[in-house]
Amino acid sequence: EITNNDDMTASENEPQPKESSAKEPTSDPDTIAESHNLNDVPLSKIEPQDVYQVVDAIRTNTSLSHEMACVALRVVLSELEPLLPQPIVKHLEPIAVHLTAPLDVPDALLAQTHDAQRLRVIFNGLSECKNDSEQRTWMLHEDEADISRYLSELISILTHADPKICRNEMAVDHYQSVINLVLYYQMETRWSIRKLLLEAFKAMCHLDYTTVDILLGSVLPLEIVQDMISNARNVEKLQELANMLIIVFSIGRRMPINQQEHLRSDFIIFLLNIIETPPDTDVHGVLPDTMINLILSFNLQFDNFTENVVLEAMEQIKTAKTFTEKILVLINREEDPVHTLKHTPAHINPVLKMLVDLFSRPETASIFYSNDQSVLIDILVRQLSDLSAGEPIRKWYLELCRKIVRNTSYAEHQHRKQDLMKIFTRIFCEETECSAGDQQIVREIANEFPQIFKA
Repeated sequence: EITNNDDMTASENEPQPKESSAKEPTSDPDTIAESHNLNDVPLSKIEPQDVYQVVDAIRTNTSLSHEMACVALRVVLSELEPLLPQPIVKHLEPIAVHLTAPLDVPDALLAQTHDAQRLRVIFNGLSECKNDSEQRTWMLHEDEADISRYLSELISILTHADPKICRNEMAVDHYQSVINLVLYYQMETRWSIRKLLLEAFKAMCHLDYTTVDILLGSVLPLEIVQDMISNARNVEKLQELANMLIIVFSIGRRMPINQQEHLRSDFIIFLLNIIETPPDTDVHGVLPDTMINLILSFNLQFDNFTENVVLEAMEQIKTAKTFTEKILVLINREEDPVHTLKHTPAHINPVLKMLVDLFSRPETASIFYSNDQSVLIDILVRQLSDLSAGEPIRKWYLELCRKIVRNTSYAEHQHRKQDLMKIFTRIFCEETECSAGDQQIVREIANEFPQIFKA
């Protein structure tokens, strides 16, 4: 039988029906089954610790901070949402919900993290360094690189890890690791290592109030003061050392008795001399501001102006022109250059407290020239005009007003007297219960100086 090739060719050349590339979800049984299967998968219960372990894995593998690891996970979840079928997205939603608040996880899990394990290794290693230093009277300079690596990693973890992990590991054995580092600082003489120890102490202070309290009661403040006095021309050292003391004193706790005996007015005079006549090595003029901040921080611990060594020092100096000018700039800007610890709220502006203390005695009030006093009264009038009833800082400005009138020659020039009287009248006419304390101060000022405010 002979086949007709032309017929075959024609048949092959006829247009064939194309297969549709688009799947019909309503008619494809496989797709329908798959969709039903995804919808039928029950939501697994995702606990905070599950999410925490994911965040920790991100941090461990990327070196992101704990905070940024949380951000990274939130971003990934957000970007995945439009790419995935809704039945899958609903399984991711519990993770996103947990990330909207701090993850509450048990301490046992925190102790298992890579950061916690490294902190334990580092604290143990630095404790051994302390013990080695105790047993010898010379320094092994070949160990400097290893110790520096330990301290650098410690600073990195304290700065970037979950603060809860750091606080837990620091608190082990009643903060023995912190105490060991202080003792090591006391024995270590190399500035390169001491500088890293100071950075570690600062990071610890920002994490935990108890650490600040421990450092305040330790030998660290006295060691730092001795370092400052011994390096009076080294700008870098003076700044690093002073900034550490500013943090320690910023909580306003009184120094232990043993420190009070050593940190007397001569230390404040040392700081004032740097402020008024900084060393020629301070080419950028950074030391006066730093030392003023240290005096402000140091002054927070004194409640009674009759026992205030800062005021004792002020009585002994001949001039404090730079100090007074910079204090006026700070109070005019309403700045607080001392309180940087988020876990310790500032109960009083240290600049305002310093002014109230200085004007508590005629001898220390006199370091302000007459023109400076007038500028201060202008600032005081502006602040009292703006402050409302119930704002705690208002009583401090009223107290400052009383001290200025009492311990300066205000009665002679009576600068802005009418403005002050208007402010007093407004406060006295307030009917809110929270105004009672301020009204009492106003009443006492008027009664003490009737020739000025009742004329």
